[in-house]
Amino acid sequence: MAFSLKQTTQFKINKLAINSKFGTFDVSAIFEELNIFDSILVPCMSGNILLKDSIGLTKKLLFDGSEFIDINISKDTEKEGTNLTKTFRIFKQTNRTNLNQTSEMYILHFVSEEMIYSAQQKISQGYTGEYSKVAESVLLDYLKVPRSKVGLFEKTKGIQNVIVPLLSPIDTMNWLIKRSVSENNLADYVFYENKIGFNFVSLTKLFSVKELFTINFQPKNISDAINEEFLGVTNYNFNTAFDILENTRSGFYSNRFIGFDVVTRTLSEVDLGLKNHYKSTNHLNKNPNAFISVNREGKDAGLMPFSKVSLYPFQLYRNYQEYVKSNSDNNTKLIDETHTYIPQRKAIFHNLLQRKMNIALPGNFMLSSGFILDVAVNSISVAENKKAEKDMSISGKYLIVATRHLIKPDKHETFCEIASDSTNNGLAPANSASLFQSKYR
Repeated sequence: MAFSLKQTTQFKINKLAINSKFGTFDVSAIFEELNIFDSILVPCMSGNILLKDSIGLTKKLLFDGSEFIDINISKDTEKEGTNLTKTFRIFKQTNRTNLNQTSEMYILHFVSEEMIYSAQQKISQGYTGEYSKVAESVLLDYLKVPRSKVGLFEKTKGIQNVIVPLLSPIDTMNWLIKRSVSENNLADYVFYENKIGFNFVSLTKLFSVKELFTINFQPKNISDAINEEFLGVTNYNFNTAFDILENTRSGFYSNRFIGFDVVTRTLSEVDLGLKNHYKSTNHLNKNPNAFISVNREGKDAGLMPFSKVSLYPFQLYRNYQEYVKSNSDNNTKLIDETHTYIPQRKAIFHNLLQRKMNIALPGNFMLSSGFILDVAVNSISVAENKKAEKDMSISGKYLIVATRHLIKPDKHETFCEIASDSTNNGLAPANSASLFQSKYR
């Protein structure tokens, strides 16, 4: 990777302007702080800008929510993808405070125009086909998103007959991802906007994409290699490494789904868990975020289906009932495959977000939610030999869950929340029951 940067936090503002009914005003000279956010858990990019205003901009523009902000910032002229160009809609002004007789400060909040447009309409329409086809229709026909702004878009499994129940387009997309199932029978879809556009994709698909680059935790300012400095973490905080209690409660290790159909009077029970939503798909690292030990009954966590029980209506067997086919109306035949997404979606996301870390790096617009990073951390200890060893409890591949680009007049930093569904730690079995008895009894 070649860089033209002399300092890792430097940048160039090509355009930072507010478009209003009274014209376009350059605010690059009066901004104090600019924040830009994106996340795989949020449908649209957003941000805010802090202005120190001594020219009476609020009085001149009479902010009312009809304004846009144009952002064009260059990070590295020699590397494609390190720059940001986007127009946002300003939707709110807050914290307006006078500093003295001639100046004031306030924050302008902005979001992608699609969020505002979505709030102005509702969808009440029937669809037949894959959920991904419905999502494509919502994006193109209702939100009017250009195809050039559609990023990763993954086909879902199964033909559905659905009626969107009077939801806004954004709410419809969130409704769809909660019900969508991939070819691997996993309910792990997300809908979000990042730098490349709007994405409707499964976690499994994201995990299979090659990592963006390897970031390091080397000491700073000891090397002349701008590449190492640019990809070096300046600060980090490991929020959680594991949480077996929440993983147990969410049904990640084992759970039971009880489905009932009031039309066919059918009751079905099935045990699900780690064997269903982990072993049959791609993962970031070698081993699951799991422990190997047995309880007082001599069973491991994967054999305890009553950790979480989901009791929910389902309609699976209506397709096979001749009476239903010939005597029921079309609404009765609508199939909502709750047995595929209710038991596992919460468990999958609990597992991903239990192993989570916040990192700070020199500003880099290539860092955006939905991409993979390879994290390399040396052991933090006093070693007898000088050979640096990797800390395998931290090192590995992580998914960028969210980013915040913090831009001040003299500095650009990027803060990432990264998470992993797996680890490179070895799995060593332990008889926790015997350990408990020997130590505490």
